[in-house]
Amino acid sequence: MSNQKLININILYIILIIFIGCSLRFAYFIDIDAWFDEWNMLYTIDPNISTEDTWNRYYGDRGDYNLPEYYPPLNAFFLKFILGISDYNIENTRLLSLIFGSGSLCLIFYLSKIFTNFKYSILTTSIASLNLFLIWQSAEIRPHSFVVFFSLLSTILFLKILNKNFSENKVLFFFYFLTSLILLSSWPFALIIFFAKFIFLFHEFFLLKKINKKIFFLLFLIILFYILLNYNYLIYHLARDEHYTKLKLSFFYSYHFRSFFGSIPMGAIFLILFSFLLIKNFKNIFHQNSKDNLLLSIILSSYFLTITYSIISASVISPKYVIFILPLIIIWIVLKIETLNFKFKNILIIFLIVAVTFNCFINFKKNPIDRPPTKDILNIIIKSDIDQIYTNESEVFNNFVKIHKIFKKENLKINKVNNIQLKNKFWFMCLNNPRYTGRNINFPIEKKCKILDDDKSLILMEEIKITDYILRKYEKKI
Repeated sequence: MSNQKLININILYIILIIFIGCSLRFAYFIDIDAWFDEWNMLYTIDPNISTEDTWNRYYGDRGDYNLPEYYPPLNAFFLKFILGISDYNIENTRLLSLIFGSGSLCLIFYLSKIFTNFKYSILTTSIASLNLFLIWQSAEIRPHSFVVFFSLLSTILFLKILNKNFSENKVLFFFYFLTSLILLSSWPFALIIFFAKFIFLFHEFFLLKKINKKIFFLLFLIILFYILLNYNYLIYHLARDEHYTKLKLSFFYSYHFRSFFGSIPMGAIFLILFSFLLIKNFKNIFHQNSKDNLLLSIILSSYFLTITYSIISASVISPKYVIFILPLIIIWIVLKIETLNFKFKNILIIFLIVAVTFNCFINFKKNPIDRPPTKDILNIIIKSDIDQIYTNESEVFNNFVKIHKIFKKENLKINKVNNIQLKNKFWFMCLNNPRYTGRNINFPIEKKCKILDDDKSLILMEEIKITDYILRKYEKKI
């Protein structure tokens, strides 16, 4: 087989793998619902309100209650801009995560190719394409996929400029500066990456007795500009004394691998493999100046710094906070598998591909925290030919419901019960013991869902109870 033909076949392989990864992300993207925190984000980024109102909502004004955002404002205003030039609906908001989540697969392949050959780069991209955590995060109305994309791009550019002459590569250096600034401004935990880069450079200096002054200066410059541009946000964020996760003993059994790889068995396989390869290569890591040490430096720094911060300040033990290390873990594991010299190596590779594939398709829709099935409720309403909905819920919730595409397409209407204008028939929609509050469907019906029970002018025609919701159809007495 000629070299050109082999190259063409390899290109087809990688296109197919990335296409499968993108298709899986799109398949999960379709018909997915939203969590409570996403409802609040959607309320914040409404493109129809003023910049002042956006800031008020960002800092907590929800109309009926107060709940501040802690994600960097760059993401909120970027989403608001995108929705302002398209259409304000949930699907368009998720589309951005889908695009960056899919684009990350190309960067994972490119970063792998810096370290290894085509065969192992394909293996890395295959595992990433089928990785459930990356698939799930590619549909969230949060900056996680955006952060993964720019962390990979920043890492690639860092490796590119590492031994380059500044005067001959000014554009490349500027591009690295810009992407790094975007990354940090999108995610404060990305500072870990830059801490790890300093560790990597100090290790290089220790071995080679040569300091890379231009890179040191550039890293300091990036962090300085980041602090100047995000000073108010950093003060605001550092004042936060509580996060939604806690440092528990169970963390030290899994180190996020259970979440990262979508199930307990898959997480155990990769954690054991990672641990074995780390121990096996421990001596070489310290005594060899290898570029892939950068990946390990970022991985280990993420665990060290988040654990340390959680002990001395607020707990920040969440896999989402350090999602940018997941592609690096996959790449590093594959790189070290390549160095193994034993006859069962190919069997190990086949086992990993088969295991990851089965795990993906068995657990594809089994996200550990299910979203309230709002689209199911809307589809029930649409089939009834009744277009009027009333709720006793928050302004945030009503906004979330009315920006569904199917809501707009079917010209449904939603109002609060205190603005009720009785028609012959209408639906009353109520969040009943939603799971995000720690309750479940077996609890007694909430009082707020019984608000119309004493209204003698109404007849209850139908009641539908599904997880997180109760839906009641009323008819006005003649």
